[in-house]
Amino acid sequence: MIDCRLRNSSGLRFLLIPACIFLLQQPAAADDPIRLRVSTISSIDTAPLEAAKAQGYFADEGLSVDTTPMVGGAVGLPALAAGQVQIANSNLVSIILGARQGLDFTIVAAGDSTRDAPPDLAGLVVASDSAIKTAQDLQGKKIGVNTRNNIIWLFARGWLAKEGVDPAKAIYREVPFPQMVDGVGNGQLDAAFVVEPFLSLGLKSGTVKLLAWPYSAVQKRIPISMFAASKSYADAHPDHILRFVRAYNRGVDWVDQNEGTAAFFALIADYTHLSIDKVRELVPPLFPKTIDPAQVGLVIDLMRAQGILDGPFDPASVRYSTVIVPP
Repeated sequence: MIDCRLRNSSGLRFLLIPACIFLLQQPAAADDPIRLRVSTISSIDTAPLEAAKAQGYFADEGLSVDTTPMVGGAVGLPALAAGQVQIANSNLVSIILGARQGLDFTIVAAGDSTRDAPPDLAGLVVASDSAIKTAQDLQGKKIGVNTRNNIIWLFARGWLAKEGVDPAKAIYREVPFPQMVDGVGNGQLDAAFVVEPFLSLGLKSGTVKLLAWPYSAVQKRIPISMFAASKSYADAHPDHILRFVRAYNRGVDWVDQNEGTAAFFALIADYTHLSIDKVRELVPPLFPKTIDPAQVGLVIDLMRAQGILDGPFDPASVRYSTVIVPP
C-alpha cells in the first residue's frame, strides 16, 4: 500500500505524489468503496446524513461513510484539523473562528438553519418555579451554554444585548446539552440555552419553562450546523467531496419528502435513541442545499459585535463550490 500522508510539525497533511495521483484518478471498484470518516452529532440537525446512510445514497456514490458521534460540533473540528476525520459537522461560528486562526476549513454541505419563527432548534429555559421573567433578571446569573465562543454562546449574548442587557453581566457556564436541564432544576444554573431533543424533554417533564427563543429574536433563518472539510483534502480529493455532497443532498430530499411520516420518525428515533413519541414532539429545522451569504454576513456582524472576530474576514473563503451550486 502506498501511504500518501506525510507528517510535519502541524500534524498530518495529505500531500500528493505521482503514484498517489494515479491512484486517486482511478474509479473505485464496486467492492472497494472510498472510505470517509465523518464526525457528527446525534441530533435532528444531522437527519439528512442519516437518511443518506439508511437509504444507501452514499453506497450509490461508491462511498463507505463511517460516522463518529461527538458531544458537540466544535469538538469535531480539532479531529478534522488533525486529519482524524475527512468531514466534520460543526456550527458556523466555530468554523469561522477556526478559519480565522489559520486552519484551512471549507464548508462543503450546508447543513441546517432555523426557520422564520419559533419554535427553534434551541430555547432559553429557567426552572419551572424561577422568579426570572425577563432578560434584565439574568444580570449576574449563571447561563448554561455547551461551549464558549460558539453559536449557542453567541446568540445567548446577542439576545441579551437586543433586550438592552450588557452580555458581560451574565455568567456563562460550559455544560453538555444532556446535563443542562438537570443543572437548571437543581439550581447549579439559573438558565440554559438548550437544544432539541433536550429542550422538548425538559419542558414536558415540568423541570423547566421557556423564557425566550434567542435565535428567532435576533435573526431569521440562521445557518446553524454544516459540514466542513479541510481545503487541502477537498483540493486533493474533489471527487470524494462531490460524491459525499450528492449523496447528502439526496438525503435532504428524502427528509423534505418524508417529514412527519412514520419512516421519518423511525429514522430519527434510531440514531438519537429516543422513543417515537418523543421524536414526534421535535420540530425539524430547514435543510438548505446552499448557504445564503447575507445570512452568514449577519452572523459575522454579531461575532464582531460580541468581540470574538476582528480584522478583515472574507466569508467566501470558507465556502466550497458545492454550497454555492449543488453538484
